Amino acid sequence: MERNLLESILDLEEDFYQEGYNLGASDGAKTGYIEGSVFAVEKGFEKFLELGRLYGKALVWAQRLADLNLEDKDGDSSITPQLVSGGEQISLKPSICNEMSRFPPSLRLAKNIDTLLELVDPASLPMHNTEEAVTDVDERLKGAMIKAKLIQRALGEREDTSDIHPDAKDPQISGDGTGNIEDISSLTTRH
Repeated sequence: MERNLLESILDLEEDFYQEGYNLGASDGAKTGYIEGSVFAVEKGFEKFLELGRLYGKALVWAQRLADLNLEDKDGDSSITPQLVSGGEQISLKPSICNEMSRFPPSLRLAKNIDTLLELVDPASLPMHNTEEAVTDVDERLKGAMIKAKLIQRALGEREDTSDIHPDAKDPQISGDGTGNIEDISSLTTRH
């Protein structure tokens, strides 16, 4: 009898370990599923936010290119597209567009803008939670970011940091934006 009592005391640690392990595994499975779902929503939001930002930029570039083409065809740079709404004429060309730099006429630039618009078009993005859909969104986001950089460099615009990679260095603040080694105006002095 004493022998049986001692054996049960010796097995007490193993019993408590096994009970704790089983409880931890079941709680971990529930918590892991919840945390994984929250993480997935956060990452999906970040990706689609970046796609939306790129889509907005592409729309602005496409409109500026369309305005340039309209001016080239008519030969009159003072033409402003108008919309008649209830007897009122509303200008579609905001005054801020007058302050934007001019586009260089380029077929390659127009093709890059069209490709960027195709990549980030919200109507064509897959909204399913499958491996193929996630891979497609990731590939399109990567391609769109590359196209946006190409367009920004062609236009001489400063590259901005994305929301996807917040650890990226601050964009070039001064200089001509080309990133040439001769452009020393963007260098900061060290003390």
